[in-house]
Amino acid sequence: MYESEGYMREIMRSDMLRQKNVDPFGLRALDFRTRVPERAEMFTRDEALTYIQGCDYPASVDDWLLAREVANRFGKRKLRSMHVLDVMSGPGRLGRELSKMGAKFVMEHDGDDTMLQHARQKAHARSILGRMGFVKSPVERIALPDNQFDLVISHNSTHQMSSLERLREAMTEMFRLTKPGGSLLVADYQRNTSPEFLTALEERLRFTKPSIVPLLLPTFTAAFSKKEFSDVLRHLPGVSVWSVTDAEPPRNLSPWSKRRINRDPVKGHVLDFSPISLRAFARKEET
Repeated sequence: MYESEGYMREIMRSDMLRQKNVDPFGLRALDFRTRVPERAEMFTRDEALTYIQGCDYPASVDDWLLAREVANRFGKRKLRSMHVLDVMSGPGRLGRELSKMGAKFVMEHDGDDTMLQHARQKAHARSILGRMGFVKSPVERIALPDNQFDLVISHNSTHQMSSLERLREAMTEMFRLTKPGGSLLVADYQRNTSPEFLTALEERLRFTKPSIVPLLLPTFTAAFSKKEFSDVLRHLPGVSVWSVTDAEPPRNLSPWSKRRINRDPVKGHVLDFSPISLRAFARKEET
């Protein structure tokens, strides 16, 4: 939980909590046991532009919170020496946040020209272009040499994969690019049937614009479960340690961090750091 439980209640409180409707979004009627893939893995150009316009704004905190989580997991000193690959990076926000926090070099990967052009322009505007690279290729055949990165990371993208086999292909490719002794980390939504998941998802939807709720729910029926991620990770060639866990709320937030979170108009972003999301982690064997 947050350092201050009162602060967590302040973020999550809603008049709807006191309403008698115990299933306001119909979540208990959905079958989260069976995966329903999304319409397509790739955005069209118009969809990419819409996503960029709606999601890549200065006050957004979701990628900043994940970059903060990475810095806490590995240590800021180690992060300053790390080469990072951000797979299926979209607008490139996570890579920019990791670079700002001190990562030595960040390579942005995506299969979409529109996304990568936007990411490159944003990096140039922030004067960090010299510490970033960009590669366009299919996720199962990323055009980079083996064993290049201390950390390979992907944020809120794997749920778009069309099948478990496609997830396996993508994760195997990510691990190919991970250095011996390096780490792979996937942060994404999950599909679950636990009371904790349903409660957390209900809270997320309460802080989502009503018009967006019908668009967001298919993300969770398309997401992979912890068991599915576990089945993939345990069979990665060269894996030494792996785990799949629920995401957790950020800890030890400073007053400045709390103010930054409160400035984000999408209050659901901080609620993504809860059992609606998972963390799939693997470390590659040393050679």
